[in-house]
Amino acid sequence: MKRGFRPRLSHGTVAVATAPKVKGHPWFAATYDLVTWWAERTLLRQLRSRVVSQATGTVLELGAGTGANFPYYPAAERIIATEPDLFMLRRAKKQAQALGLDVDLHQGLAEALPFSEASCDTVVSTLVLCTVAVPDRALAETKRVLKPGGAFRFIEHVRADGWTGMVQDKLTPAWRWFGAGCHLNRRTAAAIEAAGFQIVELEQRRLGPTPLLIGVAQPT
Repeated sequence: MKRGFRPRLSHGTVAVATAPKVKGHPWFAATYDLVTWWAERTLLRQLRSRVVSQATGTVLELGAGTGANFPYYPAAERIIATEPDLFMLRRAKKQAQALGLDVDLHQGLAEALPFSEASCDTVVSTLVLCTVAVPDRALAETKRVLKPGGAFRFIEHVRADGWTGMVQDKLTPAWRWFGAGCHLNRRTAAAIEAAGFQIVELEQRRLGPTPLLIGVAQPT
């Protein structure tokens, strides 16, 4: 893989201009790695390694955040990453530089990807669909940019069943403020299927009381 870093902060496309505006969260970006340290050490690093290491060809990562997935891309020929929050994007840039990893970074929304149709072999989303403003649009864009036979690889936390799910419903309005737009109660598997994907692999794990879905989906 080619080394070195070539940042590309992309603003000037019609699609991005017509998408919802994104407010930056400097405090959230500065503390994210610290706040998630326990979850990463307990489970998430293991899951990231497994899911991301299987991404091949031209890979698009949605919502790169601080670059937590960057260490796990050995099989990728080209890595493209989007992130709407400029403060997160700066941290992702530093992570890529520290790893000596060649990543094309774009500031942009998952709901309005500035990439051509059928241009990516793999799309990766880890803990992103909980936060995007319009998940149905983000999934439609994911399907649009995937090549025929391409793979959408994801790790997402979702709404639980029963009382836990009801508690998540109650907590979500406050959690959205604390977590930079994160929803605790999204039904992501159903949304993926409704967007025209077939889920071909699916595993459920738990991080505390919160269900995590780990899977692979392909466009139908």
